[in-house]
Amino acid sequence: MRTKFIRAIIRKRSALVVARIWSYIKSSKKIIDIGSGTGDVACLLIERGKRVTPVDVADFHGPRMIKTIIYDGVTLPFANQSFETALLLMVLHHTPNPKTVFAEAARVAKEIVVIETSYTTSINRLLTIISDVLGNLRLDAQWSSYKTDRAWKMFFANRGFVITTTRQYWDRNFGVIPFLHILYYLQKKK
Repeated sequence: MRTKFIRAIIRKRSALVVARIWSYIKSSKKIIDIGSGTGDVACLLIERGKRVTPVDVADFHGPRMIKTIIYDGVTLPFANQSFETALLLMVLHHTPNPKTVFAEAARVAKEIVVIETSYTTSINRLLTIISDVLGNLRLDAQWSSYKTDRAWKMFFANRGFVITTTRQYWDRNFGVIPFLHILYYLQKKK
């Protein structure tokens, strides 16, 4: 009973994420989902006919819904440009070094779709981090990895990417605490 309830919550969130990214990946044939978590987003994309390779670090704390390639969080076990699209869905702010994870995504894929948790004020930052820690049942928040929209844009530009599209979504954690998710569709500068 508890497992069905948890899966229903995960599925609702995953369906929302897929709806948000679909227009950016609908023509992609080969996708890597970096930091895939439960793998439910990958499952939904596979059901829609996509070839998705889910990868995550070995210390993931939750249930997996799909077989996932475990990597060290530093070097992805794939050749350069192996994928058309890399997904970084609410991942970078969970890493101690977002630069390393992003650089690997840029190495293995031609384009990147990012959804990142962000904030607008100091109070919003604190609430976002607390909400994220509680929502993910993890006490090891990477405090320095949370960024504002402006800081994320600079982060991507400094790594040779153009933001083709960006969209903001105000979501609520636990139905109460507002937090900002921002989607960035990134392509390498030509």
